[in-house]
Amino acid sequence: METSLSTHLFVFRDLDESIVSLFPKFGFLTAELWAMPPHFPYADPGAAGEISSLLARHGVRVASLHAPLYPDVRSYKKDRWYSLSSEDESHRRESVGAVAAAGTWLARNGGGTLVLHTGFPLENWYPRRWGSFLGSLNELLDAVPGNVRFAVENTPIPSGRVEIVMDIVARYPEDRVGVCLDLGHAHIEGDVGNALRESAPRLIHVHASDNHGDRDDHLVPGRGGIPWKEVFAQLREIGFPGPFTVELRDTTGGDDPHDRSFEEILGECRSALASFQGEGGPPGRWTNGQSG
Repeated sequence: METSLSTHLFVFRDLDESIVSLFPKFGFLTAELWAMPPHFPYADPGAAGEISSLLARHGVRVASLHAPLYPDVRSYKKDRWYSLSSEDESHRRESVGAVAAAGTWLARNGGGTLVLHTGFPLENWYPRRWGSFLGSLNELLDAVPGNVRFAVENTPIPSGRVEIVMDIVARYPEDRVGVCLDLGHAHIEGDVGNALRESAPRLIHVHASDNHGDRDDHLVPGRGGIPWKEVFAQLREIGFPGPFTVELRDTTGGDDPHDRSFEEILGECRSALASFQGEGGPPGRWTNGQSG
């Protein structure tokens, strides 16, 4: 099973040599880019190209993008977030435009998976916001070339439940639209095993992080309550090939020098994944936290 690392962990940092070099050092040769400027400036071909070239020089393939949720990392707490299900037509069109720009970049750089969120709570979901999301997805399928596959992600709000995501993806061809199962979100909603079984027929992407069932903490696997050995057994049973995308968080917002270093976090993560999968050691060039 292919294991990928999301740049969500580094979203408050530049994707420079010091960050990108961590991917192969810890055995991650596949990346998911968190498409939020300026961390990843998907709408600037030159700047985005420099980042993808740097990844390529380190032997790291970009397999997926997380669609933009907000215009700028630096002001995300104040910005109006993008929403593909907005009832405000100008806002919905702006959101579609941002996601289409990210998808177009991915299409021009080898293709892959583009992860989408639905957006709003259930009490405001049917019928208009549900219809707005379907309309947005229809427009994206027309705007983004066919080498990009959309993965609709479950989220820990009523409109993001797995059954609603499955209802959405069932309306589209399998080669263009599938499910991104976020295991942390599923754990907050209840039973990760049930979520895996329910999503299995259309599962094309996994986001992996841990929590204690109450908040979306994006902890290293093993630091929360998700039964990881059972998760990996289920993924093997259904023949899921990956990407199994580790999506961790910098809890300091990039500010606290006393936070655990990225190397410590990734070392712990790799050891945990190897243990849960019953491996003697992690894949790639990484052994006990050191490059070899």
